[in-house]
Amino acid sequence: MKIRILLKSYLQMFFQDFLYLTMLFGMIVVGLTAENLFNISPVKKYSLLLMGAFFLALFSTMHLYYNDSRQNKYLKQRVASYWADTLSQFLVAIIVNLFSGILIFIFSLILNRDVMLDMVGILTLVAVGFLGSSIATLFKTQWGKHSSLGQVGILIFVYLALSGSVIGLLEPVDWIFPPLSKLIVTLQTSPEITELLPIAGQTFLYGLVLFAISSLIYKKK
Repeated sequence: MKIRILLKSYLQMFFQDFLYLTMLFGMIVVGLTAENLFNISPVKKYSLLLMGAFFLALFSTMHLYYNDSRQNKYLKQRVASYWADTLSQFLVAIIVNLFSGILIFIFSLILNRDVMLDMVGILTLVAVGFLGSSIATLFKTQWGKHSSLGQVGILIFVYLALSGSVIGLLEPVDWIFPPLSKLIVTLQTSPEITELLPIAGQTFLYGLVLFAISSLIYKKK
């Protein structure tokens, strides 16, 4: 019951001011027009969509926590369950990124009769989006007492996500960085979307670890 109340509140905040839907619509437009507009291959377009899905989830989840810090104070006092709140945030991240991943992939015109390619393409978009939501969750303190720490943390993690597998000096330890750049590099060297499945699993697992860490950090003793 508590989870349902909080989940409903979070989902309402996600859609209430159309920021998420506007960004999602922009992603769909890119998916529909990028090949002809920029004269790029479907693989390169998919690389752009992966980056877009990451930033879509990052910014929309940051905005969710901004609204949460201002609108849900009394609701959380009434519910009075930290773990119900944490589980609700996790479920919102899964639901919204699954919704985004499916729509972006379908309207990107990459969808075809290869079921494996379609499943991996969608799951990778969902995993990348979940990673963005997890980073935003880990540093939601930017809307609380430690705003500077949260903002700097977001910038550092985004930089590492984009450069971990690109900078040669970081390559030996790139496994500790968010795997977004690893997905992009793999897609450029082996242009088969199905090859991304193991890294998509690693990306989702990385996001789960960040969610687990954030749940422990923000639990009041």
